[in-house]
Amino acid sequence: MGLNVSGFKKITRYNGFDSTNKDNAMQNNYAWSVAEFGEYLYVGTGRNIVYSVLSSGAIFGDIEVPEELTPKNPDFSGEIWRYRKDGCGEWERVFKEPSLGIVGFRFMISYKSPSGEKALYAGCATFSPNLLVLKYTDEEGWRPLPSLLQGGSTRTMVVHNNKLYMAALPGNELQVSNTLLYVSEDPEQNGWEQIDLSGDPKKNPQGNGIIMSSFNNRLYIGTALPEGFQLWRSEDENPWADRWVKVVDKGAGDARNEVPLSLEIFKGYLYLGTAVYFGIFSLDPNDRLVTPKGFDLIRINKNDQWELVIGSKPVEQSNPETGTRGTAISGIPSGFGNIANGYCWQLKEYNGWLYLGTWDWTDLIPPLLPEVLKSLWSENPLLRSLPIECISDLFFALISPATRLTFGFSLWKSPDGIHWFPVTINGLGNPKNYGCRNLFVSENGNLYLGTANPFEGCEVWVKEKKNCLDPLKDMLGKG
Repeated sequence: MGLNVSGFKKITRYNGFDSTNKDNAMQNNYAWSVAEFGEYLYVGTGRNIVYSVLSSGAIFGDIEVPEELTPKNPDFSGEIWRYRKDGCGEWERVFKEPSLGIVGFRFMISYKSPSGEKALYAGCATFSPNLLVLKYTDEEGWRPLPSLLQGGSTRTMVVHNNKLYMAALPGNELQVSNTLLYVSEDPEQNGWEQIDLSGDPKKNPQGNGIIMSSFNNRLYIGTALPEGFQLWRSEDENPWADRWVKVVDKGAGDARNEVPLSLEIFKGYLYLGTAVYFGIFSLDPNDRLVTPKGFDLIRINKNDQWELVIGSKPVEQSNPETGTRGTAISGIPSGFGNIANGYCWQLKEYNGWLYLGTWDWTDLIPPLLPEVLKSLWSENPLLRSLPIECISDLFFALISPATRLTFGFSLWKSPDGIHWFPVTINGLGNPKNYGCRNLFVSENGNLYLGTANPFEGCEVWVKEKKNCLDPLKDMLGKG
């Protein structure tokens, strides 16, 4: 466990954590959630994510899932692992309960209630139409909290004004629902209160709640919609029905920006990174498959004015009510010029820098292309006139050796939100790490990075505080 790349040290000896069962480890695809509690770092996994999507037929229809993405013994029960932050000891699994139907833990957060009790809360993805949250304390361990909350999962919780807020996604998050938002001062003792957002659509968030942030003493929530994402903020410190302000709409000038995937406060601005589901999948039920595009990055000031930081000419131009798209102030095109950088998956301020981690789907082309082409070939008379091997070989020829060197997620950093420098463009040396799924800053000043890797299982890396001296930052005037 000592591999160092770009200032990060790998702390998972085995991909997917499990040293006793390689097949089980491979199924811990995603470091879906990361949090700390006491002396430990906790990671909640997402199980068989790509395998589940492909085998469902939701995107490419009925295709055979490639062998390298298929577990030998599929097991969809999510797991929670922990690791001592001082680096002593090995990873240990602390939770797995098949009877609960938990396929993964999409978000995890530490929260201290008014009574003074500090606990760890994990939002689950389940096969149930009701939202499930686990609570952990050292005294009682992990246990599910009783609730009948609407929603299949949550990918965002935030502490705002000393209360815990949670946004829920519908059971099928590829369908658009009303925004589901809950608040609690003590989820176990008091339960959750749903904030009514069913009123005037001009005064309440619309669409699927994806991401939240507490900024400028207001609660912000980003929602996913087929006409482009929206960003809303509460009028007051405490969110109420019909008291919301629309800050960004219509995907910031590109309707293809359907998903607001990441939010982070950095030097007086709120930064927002976008995504297209699976790189090619739309929330529009009448136009599911769309041309891919790289992510965009915008930033919002305290006066609700937004501007494009990273982005290109719109793929599907829209006309926002809240502002004008303009040209990117960084001069950098969408996805850092890589169309396969479909997600700005993570944004995190650390040591005076803004870090940005991506999802890069080029890793999926080699295993998936033959199967997708077979499906298209069987349905298209023109393609049937050509041998399938010719089509496949032609496409692979387009993937040059130079392109293959950039397989894997990218991680970039900026001292000012405008000028960007690469940390890695190949998944920290492992091209199978196709996503930077989590960035987490611990209380002791370390930056942890959790990957998404559907081929081998996820990895966890750390950039330790003692190694944070950065000559580049000094050269740039300490940004």
